[in-house]
Amino acid sequence: MLRIWIALCITTAWSLSLASQTSAPAEQTARQALIEMFLGKGENDFTKHLPDVTRASLVRKGASPETSMLLRVSGAVRGLATWGDKLQTFDTGPNVLISENTNFDERVEIAVESDSYSGEEDVIELLVHSYRNGEPEALPVIPRLTLTLKKEKEVWRVTDLTLAGRVPLEDPDYLKGLRKQQDELDEAAAQARLNVIAQMETNYAANNPDIGYGCTLGALYPNTEGEPTAAASLGKDESNGYRFSLSGCNGKPATKYRLTAIPIDPDSEMRAFCLDQSGTLKSVAASSSSTCFSHGKTLVVVTTGPVLE
Repeated sequence: MLRIWIALCITTAWSLSLASQTSAPAEQTARQALIEMFLGKGENDFTKHLPDVTRASLVRKGASPETSMLLRVSGAVRGLATWGDKLQTFDTGPNVLISENTNFDERVEIAVESDSYSGEEDVIELLVHSYRNGEPEALPVIPRLTLTLKKEKEVWRVTDLTLAGRVPLEDPDYLKGLRKQQDELDEAAAQARLNVIAQMETNYAANNPDIGYGCTLGALYPNTEGEPTAAASLGKDESNGYRFSLSGCNGKPATKYRLTAIPIDPDSEMRAFCLDQSGTLKSVAASSSSTCFSHGKTLVVVTTGPVLE
């Protein structure tokens, strides 16, 4: 009797172990279906999660990204999601995807704002967060993507997609980040214009050896009247939130000059820039613009040609 009991226990345990090994795999969640749809490497990973009626209308037999608008869109989305050199996806948790570009210390997170599951339908709302150098990067428009997925033939299919943009005009952090981006663009434009002016000074001095360097922007750009707006702006003293001025062009011929670009708004957090005949571009806080030549941080040495002696 004891032997029979032991044999029965062993047989039952073996049967349960075998059943656990051969049980059906867990069903795919709607979130996993989204990851497979946009990041899967299989040929049909994208189209399998579209409703039958969508595939029949927009993805015909033999279709390719060159002939199907829908496949072009899927390729573009996949390219955006995998732009970095490090990619992670998550079946659970606050983020569904994190993509990083470690060379430029940039990071994009696609976060799950909400996930409303009810039986055969799941509505997932996604938000995009961008970071640079570990700090949140302000986006002009904060994208919000809402996807509705429904079970069709035991497969999750995207049946509705809504893309919206949010602009929180009363959010101090959002406005501060947006202002910082605009300041960076204006600073870059100011530096580029300083380089152009420096080259124009070199050309002017070479063409006017008896005068030397010019001491007004109007002298460097004498023929802008009546020119298109872009050309006419070259001779103006103000551009992209900066006031440009030339000084120190004494003597005849003038062998030196000083060029500065100072923010027009005294409360701006943009930097002031300066450059002289040596071609050394420097920067300093706008509040200390008067010390730019003596205490400014060297940014770059611009090659503008020989210095006049």
